[in-house]
Amino acid sequence: MSESENPSSPPTPKDHVEVLNAQGQRVSITSEQYLTKALPEMLKASDADPERLTQVIMQAVRDGFADNVIAAANRLTVLDKDNLERALTVLAVVQRDSGDLDLAEGTLNELKQRKPDSAAAYVGLGMLQERQGNFEKCVELLWQALQMDCNNPDAVHGYLQTRHRSVGDEGYPAEIEKIMALPGSWRAQMWMARLHLGKNNADAAAEIYRDKLSGEAVESDALLMAVADLVQNGKHDLIEELIVPRFEPGKHHPHIGMAMLQHYHMQEKHAVGEELLHQMYVHYGHMLGAELQQLSGEFDRMRLSKLPKMPDLPANPKVNLMRLDRPSWYAGFDDPAWLLPPKGEGHKHIMVFALAIDGQPKLEPAQEEEIGRATRSLPLWFAEQIWLSTPHRGTAALAMAENGGWAVLGRPWPEEQLTSQLPDSERANTILVSGQMRIDGDRRRIDLWAYDCATKQRLGHAAAEGAHAEHGQMLLQLMAELWPLIGGPEGYKPQLGDSTFWHRYADGMGQHSALVITQTGGLPRDRLYGERFITQWLQNAALAETRWQPGFWLLGSAMCVLQQLGSNVPAEHARLISEVFRQSPADSAFVRLCARILPACGLLPLWQGRRDEIMAAAAQDENVTAWLRRAESAVQSLGQ
Repeated sequence: MSESENPSSPPTPKDHVEVLNAQGQRVSITSEQYLTKALPEMLKASDADPERLTQVIMQAVRDGFADNVIAAANRLTVLDKDNLERALTVLAVVQRDSGDLDLAEGTLNELKQRKPDSAAAYVGLGMLQERQGNFEKCVELLWQALQMDCNNPDAVHGYLQTRHRSVGDEGYPAEIEKIMALPGSWRAQMWMARLHLGKNNADAAAEIYRDKLSGEAVESDALLMAVADLVQNGKHDLIEELIVPRFEPGKHHPHIGMAMLQHYHMQEKHAVGEELLHQMYVHYGHMLGAELQQLSGEFDRMRLSKLPKMPDLPANPKVNLMRLDRPSWYAGFDDPAWLLPPKGEGHKHIMVFALAIDGQPKLEPAQEEEIGRATRSLPLWFAEQIWLSTPHRGTAALAMAENGGWAVLGRPWPEEQLTSQLPDSERANTILVSGQMRIDGDRRRIDLWAYDCATKQRLGHAAAEGAHAEHGQMLLQLMAELWPLIGGPEGYKPQLGDSTFWHRYADGMGQHSALVITQTGGLPRDRLYGERFITQWLQNAALAETRWQPGFWLLGSAMCVLQQLGSNVPAEHARLISEVFRQSPADSAFVRLCARILPACGLLPLWQGRRDEIMAAAAQDENVTAWLRRAESAVQSLGQ
């Protein structure tokens, strides 16, 4: 049971349930989707992790689906041998809320027999009595639990909740004082401070907080209760005095940090909020990624709002092209030529241009961002795939406004004009791929044309149409039609990944390009928005299809580019990067690239621990060993 739970009746099943999607974002799904897909997947993923399994089970109970986690709760009692008290308590809650009160009582009596001093057993039995309307017996059992542990959160909450209903507001303070009088009590004092705040008596609350939070060993739960109540009541001066000096990320409960972030957000203190946010990501990002992501966006918007306004664009702004002659994951790696397949004599150079948008469709802000990203992600993805799956070289050509930032054209550049701007040495062996997207609500159509600069003729046309959700399938269809036109295999499709993955991965390349353009000076560093959103997107994409190694190269490239831009975000991904490095063989491309990636994430000792093994595995390839030495020299020059 939690302090916010009311056990007097089981929760009503929800029509919609909030879950985290593959991108780490909180989304609402129907109860049917939750029960048939999301919940079974979460239970399966947690089957060997009792901590995580407990969280999944209890969230299902809170959402009103105790009936659907009975088997999982029984499984927990087998899995959680080191914490049998927790396992049996969870099982009893599930049994109780699924309506089997006798079975729940049997489970709790088993717990009491195995562990006679278990306050949790008495709390559970007390709540069963309350469910059956036996309030006096409930209070008796809860008071017994408090004799065993006067700071048990469920015992304190259950006792006060039950007595409050009996004695009303007038007698309620005396019930809190009764628990406060027990030896070693501190949790009841937090409840009394909460009562004072509710009566607008901040001085009395502050006196309690100063007393209970001034010792050397402050209870994490005491900090949590205090900061939650202080934030709710807008007592920001007391938060600065009492909570900020005491909170230690990695030691205390993460929700204390979350409340402090809310405090900074409400005070519009984005700089100090950003500092705490970084520490929260380092220590708790794997647990609270979605919640932190939202606040990261808020602090980013705050920061940008305080920058001087960008000058207005002229009526006819000049648009330039930024050429990426290597796949975008090349950025930040000091020219790892060994990473690219060699190209034979007579190969072609395929330049793929950012899509133009046909007409002037009316778009919502979120859709406008998604469409803009799609215009860039297509050429980036195609250029990468050309490098990896055809005899040719691929280049992505992205449109840039002269004063910085992306540009989206209303129609493709004339192919003759593009050809005339190519150096004479390139013209004879270059094929241009340009195209446009037509948008009609959620539907879109993409047309691509291949143009041979040597003959000054179009080689053919590829087209695909569908909804936004079908964008990945559209990419694959365009690839199958375009590849024969540029000298690739007929009907080509990547051997790995499905359309959903390729949509996510291509979008990730579009996100990554914002880092690359900032690194090259095309966007002012202080205007870069959403660093964490970008890296989290790339991490999720890499994990969605672990067999596609360039996904991890792309993530590693982002770490290196951000480190070069002075960002502290790479350290927030150290947990995952170190695990992938540990599991990868010494001769893998990712491990070799870690000569730059690990130092960028603050993990140089990990590299040094495997350096000899990695160098030995690369000893027969002078291109690799030369790059590894160059990468190490670059790290040393940065003083890492």
